[in-house]
Amino acid sequence: MVDKDELSRTLMDIGAVKFGEFTLTSGKKSPYYVDLRVIPSFPQAFDKVTDVYAELLKEETDLSDNDVLVGVPTAAVPFASVTSQKTNRPMIYVRKKAKEHGTKSRVEGHVEDNQELVVIEDLVSTGGSNMEVINALREEGYTVRDSVVLLDRMQGGVKRLKEEGDIDLKYAMNVLEMVDSLEKQDLISAERAQKVRDYTKGESDE
Repeated sequence: MVDKDELSRTLMDIGAVKFGEFTLTSGKKSPYYVDLRVIPSFPQAFDKVTDVYAELLKEETDLSDNDVLVGVPTAAVPFASVTSQKTNRPMIYVRKKAKEHGTKSRVEGHVEDNQELVVIEDLVSTGGSNMEVINALREEGYTVRDSVVLLDRMQGGVKRLKEEGDIDLKYAMNVLEMVDSLEKQDLISAERAQKVRDYTKGESDE
């Protein structure tokens, strides 16, 4: 079972999650910001996080000998790579766009006809980028069985993947669980935690 207190504390300690006022790509303001790309720069944290991925895969996806892990560029490729070693499963990755030469495929790596894919991403928000990858894999004839992320931002992505992709997305924790844990550990103030709760409720109500 994932230790959410330890995971939350680790992300906070290395600056993978920050609190304040941030402008997102969409132009919206957010009281917190998550950048999981920094994790590989901290070997101990990286080890803990990939242990979490391995645990999720084994406990939540019924990882089988026929499964292949898929890393999604760029943030999730390091996580998928190390997790493939820890679970002894093959790994492939998906390009952002197909090559313009050779096979012109978006998929790099080898998959047998009877193998199924488990997509590894860093986080999910609205689910748009997650569905794009899943659809791209299916269009090339691959069977996508599951998807795993570290954090659910609770912006509708879990529901979208279920409705549009028939994927039960597995996640280590959601943003409310994270702020509850950080507040309990006195790592953020009650006021700051409440701002995130209010923001998250507004996002999930849209």
